[in-house]
Amino acid sequence: MLHSKFSRYSLLLVSVFVCALFFTGCNPNPPSEEATLVGTWESQYGDGYVISETSITYDDGGYGFGWSGTIEEIADSYIYYSKDGKFNAVAYKNLTDSSCSFSNAYKDGGKSSEASLEDAKKEFTVENGYFSYYSECAKTE
Repeated sequence: MLHSKFSRYSLLLVSVFVCALFFTGCNPNPPSEEATLVGTWESQYGDGYVISETSITYDDGGYGFGWSGTIEEIADSYIYYSKDGKFNAVAYKNLTDSSCSFSNAYKDGGKSSEASLEDAKKEFTVENGYFSYYSECAKTE
């Protein structure tokens, strides 16, 4: 009788382990140590970003809301940039060698820029309601 309880227990443990593996999945494009934001990123909707070591440009796909700025700092999944003496941010997540999700700082009734980098870092956060919509981009260059 002890043998059959052990077998059932073992079968239960193996089943739980297999189910756990099934639900955790795997990332087909894990980030490498060389994964970098520098490059050209495009979404399936025709918008995208060109990011160098010192600048960031957003091409909105022809709707007239594109912009370019100078990168001031990259920290905590945010790219802080300046444009015309004002500061703003782009959030990013899920960075791999070939893909990344980006979001411009926007919220209904929110600010469009700040006077200083420190103010931009305080205002433009996920916690403050910005960055609700992310664009899934593929790296093309």
